Amino acid sequence: MVVPVKRKRNLQEPPTYEDHPSSEGSDFDQTGESDYESEEEQPKKRSAPRKAQKQAETSSDQENELFKALSSPVAAVSELALDWVEAYLQDQDNSSVDSFKNMFNLVLKAVGCKTLAEAHDLTSPDSAVATVNELVIHFEKQKYHENPFASTNKNVKHFQKNLIEFFGEVIFFAHEKGCLYRGRVEEDQSSLASDFMNSVIQWFTALSSSTPRPFRHVSTVILLNVVTQLCHQASSLEISLERQQRQLSNAKGNNKSKRNNQNQLQKIQWMTKNIETTRFRKETIEEYLDEISRSVFVHRYRDVDSAIRVSCINALGEWMVANPSYFLSSSYLRYFGWLLSDPTDAVREEVVKVLAKLYRFPKGSIENMAFSFRKFTKRFQQQLINMIWKENLTSIKINLFVIYIELLKIGFLQDQDKINLCSYIIYLAELESTHSTSNNRLKTESSRFLTLVIQHDADSLTEKLAGYTDSISSVFDNSKQAYFFRYKVLSDVLNKAFQQYDLKRSKLVLTTDGPSFWKLIDAIYGDMHLLPEWSSHWEIILQYLMLDVSAIPSEGFSVSDTEELSRSLELANSDQHNFIALLSGVVSSSLNRKARKGQKASSSDLPATLIPKLACKLHDLEDLSSKNVSMYPIFLKIWTTLLSFQPEPIQSVFEHSDNVEGYNQLHAKVLQFFLECETLSDDLNDLYKTYYSLLLTSSGNGHSNSDDDNNQLINPNIYLKIEDTILALSTEVVEAFNAKSSATDIFEAEFEQEDPFVCDQKDLCNTLIDVSNPLMKLSIIGDVISIIRFVGEPILDYKVSVLEQISVKLLSKLDFQLLVKLWPRNLYKVMKSVSKAWESLLDFILISLCWKLEDLMYALNDGTAETINVDIFLEDVCNLFINIIDCFKSLNEVTFGEGDLSGSESVTSSLKIELADFYYNFGIRVVDYLTSIKAFYDKTHASNRFRDYDAMFRDASKLGGYVMGDIPDTLENALMNVFYIKEAKLALLLGKDLTRTANENVNFEEFVLDAAQDGEIDDVSAQEIVTRFDSSDEEDDENEAQIAKAAAEKEAKELAKSKMQSAKHERDTWIQERDLSIVSMKLLGLWKAKVMSPSSLKRFALNGEKLGQTFKTIVSLVDAPDEPSEVIAVDATEANEIRTSEEQTTLVS
Repeated sequence: MVVPVKRKRNLQEPPTYEDHPSSEGSDFDQTGESDYESEEEQPKKRSAPRKAQKQAETSSDQENELFKALSSPVAAVSELALDWVEAYLQDQDNSSVDSFKNMFNLVLKAVGCKTLAEAHDLTSPDSAVATVNELVIHFEKQKYHENPFASTNKNVKHFQKNLIEFFGEVIFFAHEKGCLYRGRVEEDQSSLASDFMNSVIQWFTALSSSTPRPFRHVSTVILLNVVTQLCHQASSLEISLERQQRQLSNAKGNNKSKRNNQNQLQKIQWMTKNIETTRFRKETIEEYLDEISRSVFVHRYRDVDSAIRVSCINALGEWMVANPSYFLSSSYLRYFGWLLSDPTDAVREEVVKVLAKLYRFPKGSIENMAFSFRKFTKRFQQQLINMIWKENLTSIKINLFVIYIELLKIGFLQDQDKINLCSYIIYLAELESTHSTSNNRLKTESSRFLTLVIQHDADSLTEKLAGYTDSISSVFDNSKQAYFFRYKVLSDVLNKAFQQYDLKRSKLVLTTDGPSFWKLIDAIYGDMHLLPEWSSHWEIILQYLMLDVSAIPSEGFSVSDTEELSRSLELANSDQHNFIALLSGVVSSSLNRKARKGQKASSSDLPATLIPKLACKLHDLEDLSSKNVSMYPIFLKIWTTLLSFQPEPIQSVFEHSDNVEGYNQLHAKVLQFFLECETLSDDLNDLYKTYYSLLLTSSGNGHSNSDDDNNQLINPNIYLKIEDTILALSTEVVEAFNAKSSATDIFEAEFEQEDPFVCDQKDLCNTLIDVSNPLMKLSIIGDVISIIRFVGEPILDYKVSVLEQISVKLLSKLDFQLLVKLWPRNLYKVMKSVSKAWESLLDFILISLCWKLEDLMYALNDGTAETINVDIFLEDVCNLFINIIDCFKSLNEVTFGEGDLSGSESVTSSLKIELADFYYNFGIRVVDYLTSIKAFYDKTHASNRFRDYDAMFRDASKLGGYVMGDIPDTLENALMNVFYIKEAKLALLLGKDLTRTANENVNFEEFVLDAAQDGEIDDVSAQEIVTRFDSSDEEDDENEAQIAKAAAEKEAKELAKSKMQSAKHERDTWIQERDLSIVSMKLLGLWKAKVMSPSSLKRFALNGEKLGQTFKTIVSLVDAPDEPSEVIAVDATEANEIRTSEEQTTLVS
């Protein structure tokens, strides 16, 4: 066992952590201290310590009056400490150690040690280590260990707080009573320590160096608290010393004219003696600080127990605040820098928490910061900035932003640092959009940081344009000029931050396509708008958007000055895009506002004020947005948000202003843009779905509510415009089928085959691309109301309907075998476009089928079923269904058939993978068709009253072959291939060997990307480079520093790459597990409906134990008696959503 005594400083190396088992589960650290401290750093033993005398065994119920008193929730701790100090002074007079014995045994009771010390054991501090070693032996022999200090037992839950307070009060009263200090110091004595403090330091230091964790923990916390109280006393003495020296100077000055005045000389002598006494006490306390720091802190801050490390770093922060003149120095600040890289979250959390407090301590002025603190900041600033990209704990991020705010205030952050941190705010916004979780405090602090960045840069712009103030004030109010500049700067900063974030996004987020930039701005400014610096100024955004910069007077300025002014104020397209997104953030924040602590909405931000003002500008906003397709989704988001806000209905605002025509015109413009938009982006697709749902769906039934008086959003004028839109889209589809040549040519490369029939297939694909856009739009409307009378009946002068055109002129002619086998290279290039067009077509046909079946169900309920001839009514969708099945079989044959594809090996392999993805999307829609038809048949075949029902549902050449029993074997095999593909992909990622049946002659692994190739990640930046900080002011050796830095970068980069690959593998596994679950649940519905054979069901369950818990659960439903509708619970929204976590990130330094 080591004995703590005075030793040389050896504080130059940062802590090194090795892999150790956690000590939380055990009271003993079997690895010992040597794992964390080198032999040279261990305290040297005192020479010839005497043997500890035999310890007296005491029963567990032996009382300690101090322990009993401090366990009480109403303990008078201060009085108890005063009594103890007085008892100690009395013991000194009597040469007794009873009071110190009680204090030492109090600590032993606190750690649960049953063996207590006797008075004769504590007579000499030199025997501290040997005595503690004996106590450790007895402690280890105990059958069980209680730890009252860390216990939550109600009988001792106040003990920890009282114990810590008790030792602090003891030090205070020891200072007051004088037992902190020696009465006099002999010339040959090297130590200023009093007997009392010498005993406290030696005995408790021995405990802090022992093996049992409770011994180390409690004694360390006590000694740290002792230092805290000593710091307060040292600070008080320092103030007293300054005051006394000032008084002495004044007295000497006053004594110049009274040199013979004996009273004045005595007063000076008395003051001088007081100064000497105060200085002696201050030096004594500094010796204690030095001794405890060297014997305890420098060892325990790297303790294997993270709780002890947290206590050390927390205490160090308190010392720096209480006694900055001693502790706010390089030799102590470096511990914060070293522990920024601690492997435990709790330690890093405490470090940044303390640093945030220290940075606020100088009150925002760099002149007020100590030189050593400025040096520390320069050394560790980059590491602090890099930390934000790797931390997972929200509390750490919050405190990091507090630090950044203070660094920004005192001018430490460079422009690149600011943009780097602003790009992280964008990353936060994306995480929130994918996780749907957030922390208001973190958003507030990050918004405050961004606000300070904007204010700083806006002030620079204001200075730059100071000479144009009079001209600018002709279009801007003087009181609003600052905000005009702020919004312009905000847009510029967000653009720069997004550019930087976009460069590193692939290394941070594993999803390929995240939310649009405008959505992130919407979210970011929605949070910023809650701050008082931004609230109530949203109208300036609109004013700036509508501003004509050329209208600013330029008289008296040169051409170059005028151009400079225009460049500074004019909004580029990207700025206009951002400004509308800012406005969207205002609307979302104001209408969906949830009050945060200490924040109140401005009157101009209240919905009752905002909506009427904004309504007056919506036409101008729509006109501006319609000029750029990328801006229109933002306007549509604003419009749908206003439409969905029930407390202040937007249509009522127009009605109250007697402007219903303006309301109708807005809808007409929105519908016209929908009709004319050549390509609907994902954002527009989603927003128009929301728009039509708001207009056409009532609150509960999901049916058209054009006649529902409860829905005031729509009126006959708007409903007619929607019908006109449906008619125009249907006409566009029919005209595309009857056009002599397609408007689109996706096959721009040279033909691989000159066969006329092959060229005809090319034309069919181009036609499919042409009609996919209007079909997608019809599907969006068809999700809400029936469109059958527009697509199921002839329109205008055409003799056939849209559905018949699709069947006759497209599906019946398409031949996948010709396309794939004779044209692989060109098809591979356009496969994604073709696949997306097919999805639009299949979704449209499915919606049409469902509306037709629903019309038949309505007829059953309203008694008109006898008037409907089902064979004729369903003829068009029946033909479409059969055509789709034939296409699916053809695709199955060419994808999994025995014939090889022509073309190079790389093209063939890539095309197979693309075909497999297309095949999956095609197949799950075929299952939806079968499920819908079978569900309708099961509900109607027993008691139907339709005419010619059997002609449709009993005829095997029509729908009968798909509802009256097992589906044809060729179709069942094709559907099972959809399952096999996903099964093979997931098995490969999980590293499982699948069990297969004898009739499976397809190598499905051919359709799966090689896991190693797919998981390869290049160019991953290092997460962290640990910065060293020495107490020496000399620069590190340059070559050594470069070598160390290169090694750290290499190691960090390898770690980052490994983490990224692991996270990517987890995400890919999640995606494949999700897809397998979707197809499995859909197929399970068919088996439950007895559409597929028991043999395929048996094969389906064959690998149920190998592919994860989710699939295993689905397989367990095979024998469940529930109806398919009760067991199938696939959330389509979640199925299309990839959620990433902060753990799936790589840190970019």
